[in-house]
Amino acid sequence: MDIKRFEKFDRELSEKLPNEIGKILKKAKRKKTCAIGFITTDDFYGMYLSWEYTHDIDEYYDWENGSEPDFLYQPLVDIVDNTKDIDLCSASDEKWDFALTLLSVLEKNIKNIPDDVFKKNGFERQDILFFATMGDGDYVEEMLDASVKMFN
Repeated sequence: MDIKRFEKFDRELSEKLPNEIGKILKKAKRKKTCAIGFITTDDFYGMYLSWEYTHDIDEYYDWENGSEPDFLYQPLVDIVDNTKDIDLCSASDEKWDFALTLLSVLEKNIKNIPDDVFKKNGFERQDILFFATMGDGDYVEEMLDASVKMFN
């Protein structure tokens, strides 16, 4: 898939993700671990953050901590609204390719979070388990598995 489709989303992540992760970690002081999930809908219409002070991500859908920063929502909505060549409501090779491209943009930006964001909040990068998935839909498990491998 053409990554240019995700340029605005990539720029927004690059500018704003470190601060957003820093806010989550600041709330986690005195915790030893944290899992942070990027959760999207079945048709990729926006994304929100969810986190828990554990590494158990099996029940991420029940986590009470969450935020909906606009930089994760509107740029992704714009991409979906302008994607006419893929049916994002049905499972397909093209939809999975879209998911993998989205994950690669997230991976790049997660790995580019400065170490200082973690250290100033009492964490090392390896203390945080990042993942991405759908709240429900075609590729919940596939995105979860792929993202854990890619992001950490």
